[in-house]
Amino acid sequence: MKKLILMLALVATAAQAETWLEMPNEAGGKIILMQDKCQGKNEGRFVIATTPKGDNVMGCWWYFSDMIHIVWNNGRTSSFEPSSFTAREKK
Repeated sequence: MKKLILMLALVATAAQAETWLEMPNEAGGKIILMQDKCQGKNEGRFVIATTPKGDNVMGCWWYFSDMIHIVWNNGRTSSFEPSSFTAREKK
């Protein structure tokens, strides 16, 4: 759990590094947790869900009560175990 919290802290606070968390989604694409703050919001970070067809859904994510919580721009919500995500970094 400490490793996951450290990964989340890295993504949430990295200044210039291109670092993110990602996991596969049911549509065959990915859920990507970015470090960028959500526009027009005091809290939350940017998230995008991709699909093989190229359709994307965007929203904001938070880490709260040992879970990753997402509010999608289409009004839906999702919650995931942090261990479902893998840390990635642009090389």
